[in-house]
Amino acid sequence: MGTNGRDETGNVGRGETIPAGSDGLRPVSVSHARKGPAKTADVNIRDIAATAGVSIATVSRVMRGNAKVSDVTRAKVERAVETFGYVPNAHARALTTPPNSVALVMREITGGAYADMAAALADETIRRGKTFRLIATGGTQVDAHAVLTDLLAQRPRVAVIVADDDPGAIRDTDLNEYVDRFASMGTSLVAMARPRLGLDPRIGVVDYANETGTYAATRYLISLGHRDMLFVGVREGSAVFTQRYRGFLRALDEAGIAHDPAGDLPFAADRTADQAAVAGRWRSGRRFTAVVGVTDVAALDAIVALRSAGVDVPRDVSVVGFDDMPFAGDLIVPLTTVHVPFADMGVAAVRMGLDGGDDVTIPAGLVVRRSTAPVRA
Repeated sequence: MGTNGRDETGNVGRGETIPAGSDGLRPVSVSHARKGPAKTADVNIRDIAATAGVSIATVSRVMRGNAKVSDVTRAKVERAVETFGYVPNAHARALTTPPNSVALVMREITGGAYADMAAALADETIRRGKTFRLIATGGTQVDAHAVLTDLLAQRPRVAVIVADDDPGAIRDTDLNEYVDRFASMGTSLVAMARPRLGLDPRIGVVDYANETGTYAATRYLISLGHRDMLFVGVREGSAVFTQRYRGFLRALDEAGIAHDPAGDLPFAADRTADQAAVAGRWRSGRRFTAVVGVTDVAALDAIVALRSAGVDVPRDVSVVGFDDMPFAGDLIVPLTTVHVPFADMGVAAVRMGLDGGDDVTIPAGLVVRRSTAPVRA
C-alpha cells in the first residue's frame, strides 16, 4: 500500500483483507450475479474492476489496449472479462475514447462502383489503424436528421457521405447544418462522388471527372466520323448527370456540330421504360449513328433496345457508356466506356479526412472496346 492509500493497481485501501481465489480474482457479490461463471450482459465495468481487484481506470486501459498496464494486471482483468462475458457499451466508450473510426454513409451497396469504392475505403481505413464502419441508409426517403444524429453519437474520426441524387437523400443543407456539431466532436466530413456545389468549405470533397469524361468519349465518336448522336440519361436535378451531359454538349459545340437537346432522352431509372424510349426514338425516323449513355446501364439499355429493333451495334450505331462497371468488357458487345477508378476515390476520401487537404478530382479515362466503330459511309 502506498502512502496515498492506494495499492499498485489503483484501488483505495479499505483496511480489510479480501482473500483472492486461486486465479487471482476477488470473489465479488453483485446484485445481478448468478451462480457459477455464467456470462451475462448485466455486468458493468465496476464489477470487472472489483473482481480483478483493480481500478475502473485500469479496466478501461486494458479494454482499449493501453500498453501502460503490467502483464499480471492485464491477465487479471482479461480473466474477469472472460468470466462474466463482459462487452463494453459502445456508446459509453465513444464518449470517453478519442474518435478512432471512419464511417461510410451510403444509400445502398449495389453495383461494382460502390463495392470497389467501399472496399478500398475500408482497406485504407484499416491500414491507417482505424476502425471501419458502414451505414446503409436504404429506402426511398432518407431521414437525414436521424442518420446524422446517430452518426454524431458514434463520434467517428471521419464521416464519408456518398453522393445521392435521388429525392429524399441527405442534402447539402442537411450536411451544412451539422458541420459545427461534427467539428466539436473532432469529426471530419468528406463528401464523395459529387461536386462541391453549395457545401460548407469545411466539408472535404472527393469527386471524379464527369464532364471531361463524356467530353473525351464524345470527341472519340466525332473522330470516327459520327455527327448524329443521341444522349441517353438527361436528368434535371442531378449534379453528376448534368456534368456528364455538359461534357457531351461541349464536345459537339467545339466541333461545330449542330445538335438539338430536345431530341435527347431522360433517365427514367426504369430499364424497361428506358429501353422502350430508345427503341421508340429509332423507329420514329429520327436516326442517329451513335449513342452516349450517362452510365454503363444506360448504354446497355440502348444496346438491348437497338438490337430488338434490328440494329447492329456497332456496325449501324456505336454506343459508349460511363463508369466501366465490371461487366462492361464481358457483354455480347464489349462496351466502350469512361473508366472511373472508384477504388482511388475511396482511398482519397480516407486520406483527406485524416490528413486534410484541398478538394480532389479523380481523373477518368476512355476505354475503347468493340461497341464503337467508324460511321458507315
